[in-house]
Amino acid sequence: MSKHWDRLQGQYHLIRDCLDGEDAVKNQGQLYVPKPEGMSAQNYTHYLDRACFYGAPEMTLRALVGLALRKDPVIKLPPRLEPMRLNATYENAPMQVLVEDMVREVATMGRFGILLDFPADGARANAVPHISTFQAETIEDFSTGFVDGRKVLTRVHLASDEDWEGSDVTYELILEAGVYQFRRFIRDQHKTRVDVGENHIPTINGKPLDYIPFLMVSHEGLRPEHVSPPFLSLCKVAISHFKNSADREHAIFLTASPTPWVAGSIPANKVPTQIGSGAVWTLPEGTEVGMLEFTGAGVAAMKEIMEEKSETMISLGARMLSSTVNRNETLGTATQRTRSELALLHGVVVSVEAGLNRLLRLAAEWVGDDPDEASVTLSRDFIESAMEPKMIEQQMKLYLSGIISRASLHENLQKGEIVRADRSWEDEKDMIDEDGGDISPIVGTRDV
Repeated sequence: MSKHWDRLQGQYHLIRDCLDGEDAVKNQGQLYVPKPEGMSAQNYTHYLDRACFYGAPEMTLRALVGLALRKDPVIKLPPRLEPMRLNATYENAPMQVLVEDMVREVATMGRFGILLDFPADGARANAVPHISTFQAETIEDFSTGFVDGRKVLTRVHLASDEDWEGSDVTYELILEAGVYQFRRFIRDQHKTRVDVGENHIPTINGKPLDYIPFLMVSHEGLRPEHVSPPFLSLCKVAISHFKNSADREHAIFLTASPTPWVAGSIPANKVPTQIGSGAVWTLPEGTEVGMLEFTGAGVAAMKEIMEEKSETMISLGARMLSSTVNRNETLGTATQRTRSELALLHGVVVSVEAGLNRLLRLAAEWVGDDPDEASVTLSRDFIESAMEPKMIEQQMKLYLSGIISRASLHENLQKGEIVRADRSWEDEKDMIDEDGGDISPIVGTRDV
């Protein structure tokens, strides 16, 4: 594994800790907040405990996923793949949960691996493929090459949760001599590779595959390349903000409470031991008494720095921390501005949809079904755009006057969130008939 991979691992762990929140960040101790020089271990523990982690990364992610899945994905599967709707992954997660996991991982880490596979006991007659998922941290290494003039994956190393005699097992997916093979190996105490188990050649209908059915999905597409994690900059600022919080809270702890001082020659039995309205100090003549209080601007400067970093986090993606519509901004202008800010989310949705559709089409081919019947469609309507009653009326007039077709009317009502996106006109008409409704006043004399 290369230095680049080690650097990526550090970035992934940083993002994970920030998304997990304050406790996860504090548990890393000096990894993120070094101990000030001269501070004891006990005081460092208190120093860290007083700090407050601003959970902007987690709030940002929650908002982005909410926008991406504001409308349920439309999932269409041929009969043989229908079981995948409720059991899409090797962990028996439904397809909709898989979509949400992919959106979350790609939006934060910029990488998520999906592998199409059959059950361990082989591709039986009635077996249904499943999708194995791999987080960014588990994709340890990969190589690419050109096959028939196209750049494809030729080797992938994936960390697994398997154990072999106390050692972690790594999966190797490799294209060797034009044949896809699956291997397992461990590394001994000298970091030397040791293959374990048998070399497995997956087959479909008795034939080996000439490709690796694995995709690396990123916000930049499906190309097997290293990409910078989208949340890295935001999380780095969040950690810097956390360091400032530790310093500021420590400074306030040391200086916020006034401290009494006494100067003079005081007998041991006259030294004050209590303070407050119920304590009287009897001191020798000439003794001076006062209160030490902090009057500098250092703590205020720390506050300003933290506020600047909060604004930086907002500009890096945490737009939900501020108002969506500015005071002097029209709704239309705000909508256009917000769309431009959601470029990352659009890339995530496009890539997740493309990755799932590619594997679902492969799965349909594997079981002998029609690939064109397998698809997942994610909405690009990240901003609520419910159609107003006046616009609905105008749409009906356009249809009745013959300017737009019935299909266009139904499509416009779907975009306006009046009709469900996954319901066709034929289905809608059947439901109207079942309810005993009459659509003749709506369509007039036009064919239905």
